[in-house]
Amino acid sequence: MTVAAHLILGPREEPFLAAMLESIAGAATMLIVNDNSPDPSPHERTLAQSYFGSENRMRVDRTPFSGFAAARNVCIRLHARCSDAQWVAFVDADEVHGPGVHRIARRLDRVPDAYDFVDGYTWHFFGSFDYYTSIERRMMFFRFRRELRWEGAVHEQLHGLRGRRIVLPYVYAHYGHTLAPRRHAEKARHYSSLGAPGNILREDQLASFDVERYFAPVYPRLLRFTGSHPPAARSTLARLSRPLRSDHELTGRVVRAQAARVKLRNVARRLNYELRWRSRVLTPLAYSLAR
Repeated sequence: MTVAAHLILGPREEPFLAAMLESIAGAATMLIVNDNSPDPSPHERTLAQSYFGSENRMRVDRTPFSGFAAARNVCIRLHARCSDAQWVAFVDADEVHGPGVHRIARRLDRVPDAYDFVDGYTWHFFGSFDYYTSIERRMMFFRFRRELRWEGAVHEQLHGLRGRRIVLPYVYAHYGHTLAPRRHAEKARHYSSLGAPGNILREDQLASFDVERYFAPVYPRLLRFTGSHPPAARSTLARLSRPLRSDHELTGRVVRAQAARVKLRNVARRLNYELRWRSRVLTPLAYSLAR
């Protein structure tokens, strides 16, 4: 079964891009990119050195950004022209898969025609590589149709498929909120400019702000990570750990100082998340795709 990965990239550096590309190399047979960063692109070298670039399995468009749906629709149009892949891998530059994604991709031909979506789960790491906010259901693959379209400038939605969804007992990592706090604040400003609500700092506040106060609504939801990071991410995590040490240490100190009732509540939340994704093994189709 052939799979094309669709990726959009903006002007900021993406520290996890190489790890993400490594993690899906072979699971996807082609990479379709809308790189809407200014020329020269900060991603050019990473893309070229990836499996997809070195094996001539990549198509890149440079359409300027005008919203997330428009950016993803560029990938849909490029796919229609350049690829006969029946499935699309929905990927972001800050998400890194584990080896299980290769097994799942090879078995997509087992998915009955009644299903158009294959979902998994993501650990949403926050403020550290040792803590996450939640394990959330996430679209991983969808069937390709020429009539597909994305809608919405931010938090875009896919239209044109009416089949059912199957969710698998499989978890991968989202690291976008583990980087410098200023990057998080800048992203919030960008999303706000497209219509999303959020805790927004003014431009003049970005250089210096109270990180603990800014993230105060999030800290009580942080859960200790006791699993294993995806192999493709480990060298990147090691490289980033030193420059991010003070930010990550702050996260650890705040979480350790939380009240006992907060910690007890989070034990229950952790068990709920674990039960939710692990119980998917009881669905025969999900088990056959992910085992």
